[in-house]
Amino acid sequence: MLTTFPFVGRMTGGHPHEMSHSEKLHALCASARIANIPSVAGNVWLGIALAATLRDAWPDGAFWVLAAVLGLAGVSFYLAGCFLNDWADRDWDAAHRPERALPQALLAPGFYLSVALVFGALGICLAAAVHRHSLLVALLIVSCIVLYTRVHKRSAWSVVPLGLCRALLPVLGFVGCVPPGFAPFPAWCAGTAGLSAVVAACACGLLLHVAGLSLCARYETMDAPPAGVIGLSRMLFPASAIAMFFATWWLLSFPLLFCVLGLLPYGLWMGLGLASSSRKSVQTHVANLLGAIPLVDLIVLWPLALIGGANRWAPPLPTVCILIPILAFSSGRLLQRLSPAT
Repeated sequence: MLTTFPFVGRMTGGHPHEMSHSEKLHALCASARIANIPSVAGNVWLGIALAATLRDAWPDGAFWVLAAVLGLAGVSFYLAGCFLNDWADRDWDAAHRPERALPQALLAPGFYLSVALVFGALGICLAAAVHRHSLLVALLIVSCIVLYTRVHKRSAWSVVPLGLCRALLPVLGFVGCVPPGFAPFPAWCAGTAGLSAVVAACACGLLLHVAGLSLCARYETMDAPPAGVIGLSRMLFPASAIAMFFATWWLLSFPLLFCVLGLLPYGLWMGLGLASSSRKSVQTHVANLLGAIPLVDLIVLWPLALIGGANRWAPPLPTVCILIPILAFSSGRLLQRLSPAT
């Protein structure tokens, strides 16, 4: 497949030469921001794990199939957004991010648009195959992707639809995996009212974290973002932690000690990162903030596995809830060494 990608060769000594497979692959990985894909799957899993608490019996094979399909749908939407954004920003990138693939004419703009459309359609089809509720959430995600792509160079408020793209991922996982007979919309019934509030709090936490890092990312072509942006973003990160902590300690009524245990990795990572942010480039700071997204999920997933899920689930479901944010964090940081996260 790589040999069939349309491209325009680089110029060396006045003569174009064909790109190698590795050059094409590196360009595509950079455009796909592959370092962020593990965190996308982790966001979807957060909603799936919350839905699993509604199941009286051990989740069967169908549950894991649903989880895989919903995870692939979330990743598809993420890839669609990445390629659509690069396609729409190709002229701006030519002036400000010339190292990207389209300004270097490594690949054709039409190819990027086609990839975005294919992944967007794939995500919608996968969500529709699960349930009409997941289809509705999928359409909301696509709407946020399109809205962000249209307005993100015009207004700082574009961080809201971008944050919603992430915030809706646990909602996608939750509504797709609730057992038959439960109605997640509006879900004000005895079975799901409490968990719907938990999912909403988790979505809010992700929205706040992504909005904070996106404010910084808007200025990654500068030496440092304006002081006002730094101050606002720094307020959004503790607000994100509070929203997730509220979900476990208040809404789920988990013991305080286990809630603090889930909060500790995010608090340490963000505290150390923000304290040293003045000594880092904006790109490095934003990469660290992107790498922290699985730690936002962990605030809820660890107490859920240790207290909530452990009382009803058989192995390996609690273990999966513990490991997924750790693996998403570590693999994301490793992939950042191979390809830029922004």
